Amino acid sequence: MNEKELTRQSKKCESCGGNMAFSPKDKGLKCQFCQNVTKLDYDFNVEKHNYVANIENTEAYTNFANESKVFKCSNCGANVVLNKLEVAKKCPYCGSSYVAEEKEMPSLKPDAIIPFKYSKEEASRLYKQRVKKKWFLPNEFKKTPPVDNISGVYVPCFSFDAKTNTTYKGVLAHTTTVVVNGKTQTNTTYQNISGQQAMNQKDIMVETSSHITQDIFDKLKPFSTAELVKFTPDFILGYCVEYYDNSLANCKKMADSMMEKIIKNQVLSRYSYSSVVSYSQNTIFSNEKFDYCILPIYQVRYKYKDKDYLTYMNGQTGKLAGKMPKSAVKITFFVLFIILIAVALGLLFYYTE
Repeated sequence: MNEKELTRQSKKCESCGGNMAFSPKDKGLKCQFCQNVTKLDYDFNVEKHNYVANIENTEAYTNFANESKVFKCSNCGANVVLNKLEVAKKCPYCGSSYVAEEKEMPSLKPDAIIPFKYSKEEASRLYKQRVKKKWFLPNEFKKTPPVDNISGVYVPCFSFDAKTNTTYKGVLAHTTTVVVNGKTQTNTTYQNISGQQAMNQKDIMVETSSHITQDIFDKLKPFSTAELVKFTPDFILGYCVEYYDNSLANCKKMADSMMEKIIKNQVLSRYSYSSVVSYSQNTIFSNEKFDYCILPIYQVRYKYKDKDYLTYMNGQTGKLAGKMPKSAVKITFFVLFIILIAVALGLLFYYTE
C-alpha cells in the first residue's frame, strides 16, 4: 500500500478554525464548533456523457477498487486506512472530515450528487416515525427503535438515457368463464399482436455498490433526479462515499434489460388479455447517454434478540428498505384472518348459487 498525502482533507472555519462538514439543513458547510455556515452553490446543470464515446476509458477503476490505500490526515498527522471502495470518511482520531482529491481517483469521477436532505439527528427521528407505522414489527421493537448506530453513506449509481425503437409480436389469450345449467365452462380465444413502440427513456438507475443489492436499491427508490447537482467534494465532507464496484459496460447491460422490461410493460398495457402465450421484441438503442452519480442513504445497524439487522433509509425521501424483525404472532393472526375471509366468501358464493 502506498502512502499518499491528501491535499484537501478538511475545510477550516474562517471564524474559529474548526472543521467544517456538510449540513443538509443549512445547505452548506457548518463549523462543528462555532456553528458558522458557509452556503454552497447548487449547480443543477448536469450533463450526461455519450456512452459510445466513453466506454473504452472506464476500466481503470478496478486498480483503485481492489486496493486499500493509506492516507495521512493533515489535521492531526495520523495515518488513516481508506478501505477499498470508500472515498471519504472521518479521521478516527481527530474527527476531521476529509475527501480524496479527484486526481486520486482513476477513470470516472462522480458527475452529480443528490445531497443528503436530512441530518443524522433528523434521520434518526424520521426512522423512528416510519418504524412505528409498520404493522408487522414487534411492539417492543416499535416502542424503542434502535438508532444508536446510524451512518450516512453516498452509494454509487450509473444513470442511463436512451431512445428506443422496438418491433414486437406475440399471442395473447382471452379466457372467460360462464355457468351454464349449473356447470362452469371456460372459453379461450387468442389474439395475434404486432407493432412498433418508440420511447425516450431517461434516468434508468443501476446501483453499483458492493453492499446494497439492486433489489434493495429498487425498494429505496424513487430518487428525485430534479435535485441532482454537479458534484463537488464539499458536499461529501463528513460522509462516507463508496466508489463504484461494477464496470460501466455491465451496468449498461442491466440498464438495457430494465428498459426492455419497461417497453414490454408499455406494449402489453395497450391490450386486454388474461395471459401471454408468447411474446418477443427487438429493440434498437440510440442516443445513449449516462452519468455517474452518488445518492444519499442512511444505514442503521442493530442487534435484536441476538440477531443482526441492517436497515436502509433513503436520505432524500426517508423511505425504508432492508432487513427488520418480524412479529410471528401478528403474521399468524393476519394469515388466519385472510383464511377466514376466503372461507366466508366461498360459503357465500356456494349458498347464493
